[in-house]
Amino acid sequence: MHSQNVLKKAKKLLNSRKFSEVIMLLQGCESDYSYSVDYYYLFGTACMYLGDIGGASKKFNEARKISVIDTRVLLAQAVIFLRRGDVPRAIEYYLDILDKDPLNKTAIEAMEFIKTQGTPDVISQWVSSGKIKKFYPALGINPVIPRTIFGITAFLAISITGLCFWIQYQKTKPLPRGDLTPYVLTVDERNNALQQDMSGSLYRYILTPRQITESYDYLLKCVTEYRDNAALVEINRLNNSNASALIKQNASMLMDKLSEPTFDTIKDNYSYEKVAEDPYLYINCWVSWTGRIANVSETDTTYSCDLLVGYENQKRVEGIVPLHFQSAMNIDPAYPIRVLGKLGVSEGRLCMYGKSVYQPLDGSSL
Repeated sequence: MHSQNVLKKAKKLLNSRKFSEVIMLLQGCESDYSYSVDYYYLFGTACMYLGDIGGASKKFNEARKISVIDTRVLLAQAVIFLRRGDVPRAIEYYLDILDKDPLNKTAIEAMEFIKTQGTPDVISQWVSSGKIKKFYPALGINPVIPRTIFGITAFLAISITGLCFWIQYQKTKPLPRGDLTPYVLTVDERNNALQQDMSGSLYRYILTPRQITESYDYLLKCVTEYRDNAALVEINRLNNSNASALIKQNASMLMDKLSEPTFDTIKDNYSYEKVAEDPYLYINCWVSWTGRIANVSETDTTYSCDLLVGYENQKRVEGIVPLHFQSAMNIDPAYPIRVLGKLGVSEGRLCMYGKSVYQPLDGSSL
């Protein structure tokens, strides 16, 4: 049977709740689908609904090797950890999902359950009663539903489509950052933009009063326009300069209005070449860089390596940046990656604190 037809049939059987037939169909086909997330996801989901949690876990782990950002797989792995009573690990996965998809209904409901009822006894009761399936991978609409309710289904589909458009709009619509009027400099504050007593002080940037006020005004403009990286550059410039204490205080307070980006929302994505000119100016900025990894060091809860920036095509290394994750990661050094992370300086050297990784293992581009 053609490969696509196999997966389409497996999905249809899964929707029909024919889990055993899904497994029978997909068994023995693994060599044909070594790079297919859908194959392992469908296989693992069927195993899960049949109660073979160990088998499901193995399949989802294989899917994770192919893609570390597939929300479907993360949801499945999260509920397996929850079933086992490993609540901290489940929370870690649900938070990762909400970071990628803040309106994910299953993740939101699971986190609310953990917060209000997530004791070992209650979790055990939910597993025994089957209520835990509430957080299982969604199966979709069963095609055996009587035709008499098709009209209602169509109406709901239209409503849900409209809701999805509204949700998507809300997700892309910037959240209000409040009134920035209190941060606007007065005439007196502009006239006293310099640090009054500079004796014994060392500054990375020596600025004129005009340069300070221009930098500060540009900072406010960037915050208003949701250009958080550009705002952070000005905050770093001012806080490491001879600007007045009030201007530095205001700049630091404006950091609270900034937010973490995703791969899709990052703005002012500075290049390695630009950052390397003056790393201290880009501390706390978020970047999305591509490359390959080397010199991996990992524990059960951390992952560190060197990111060979720009080496995804194995032609030229733009630079080598230490990359650290505060969680266990599954990254294949044989394939290129795209990393979203926050920049820092450690022992005088530029480094990155990773948040998300995208690594396609099917040959597709980054």
